[in-house]
Amino acid sequence: MKRLLLASILFLFPFYAKAGFPEGQSGYDLKKIEESFRLPCDEIGNDDCIARALGVGACTWIFEINKDKETGEALKIADTVLIALLKGNNLDLKSMLEKDGLIKNNIKKEATYRINFCREETKKAIPKLIKKLPEGVVLDEERIDDLTSVFPSQYLSMFEQMSKYKK
Repeated sequence: MKRLLLASILFLFPFYAKAGFPEGQSGYDLKKIEESFRLPCDEIGNDDCIARALGVGACTWIFEINKDKETGEALKIADTVLIALLKGNNLDLKSMLEKDGLIKNNIKKEATYRINFCREETKKAIPKLIKKLPEGVVLDEERIDDLTSVFPSQYLSMFEQMSKYKK
């Protein structure tokens, strides 16, 4: 009974928890990400691990844009985090591609699901990502919603485009 009471009291008091990657004044601690951030690849398989890593990469890009980084700079940061995560988990990004250079459907589906974890942050970033609109086109709430929905596919298509370009 005493333990139950102590546990109840513990959960009633607010506490601070910090989630995410180790970040200091000079940016993300990539070595620490490589060495410490382990995905359960043995349990869920490499395809699901790659999908999760892609989700982290996409969301890191969005978070950096929302920290007022330029799009290109934010993407470089996100890519370095993604590479550290892949390297630390012994994952090869090339294994996510079919022979035709497209991302495997199961990875695409899971990565899209994971990228949508940062949907609200993506909505905030869309106006910063869209620099120019055709004349007469307004970036209203509905358009931001539509572009937010398309963002995961656009992010993943960058990898497909790179694979085709490298051939």
